[in-house]
Amino acid sequence: MNLKTTASCPVCNSEMQFCWESQEIPYFGEAMVIAGVCSCGFRHSDTILLSQKEPVRYALQVTEPGDLDARVVRSSSGTIRIPDLGIDVEPGPASESYISNVEGVLARITEIVAFATRSAREAGDEERTSRGEDILEKIRKTLCGQFSLTIMIEDPLGNSAIASDKAVRSSLTDEEIADLKTGMIILDA
Repeated sequence: MNLKTTASCPVCNSEMQFCWESQEIPYFGEAMVIAGVCSCGFRHSDTILLSQKEPVRYALQVTEPGDLDARVVRSSSGTIRIPDLGIDVEPGPASESYISNVEGVLARITEIVAFATRSAREAGDEERTSRGEDILEKIRKTLCGQFSLTIMIEDPLGNSAIASDKAVRSSLTDEEIADLKTGMIILDA
């Protein structure tokens, strides 16, 4: 399905055109891909998953450098947890789907923690600075094979996964599903 629509540009208020295209995306299933470009240079793109599967949790113990290569498929409704670091990455309204590997996920987390640590240091917050430095050191050690951790992904819509023979897949309880954010508006018809 291909569709074209127009809307006002949020930058210059000119009319801009959007193309909507239904595509089959590996690991994610059927999706609606939306793209628009304005004459002022503003660009907007989004991918909306059109499928829903059984709510799922994947957990992978990262114990050696080879585990860093495990493929991580995170849909816009997936929550990433690293309990050993006290980190939860929950979806929000602007969450994006991505396919990476464990090392790439750790790199994304490193950027966020490094920024928060710098901000805490500038604010004179020694406790948060120390906590951030501890997390960054554990990530560094994990990348060198000197620290083991578990990475989990939980998805109430079942569109996320960790592709590894070592990953453990399990179902989520109704209570666990209720506690998860979806990052989007869900219409229940």
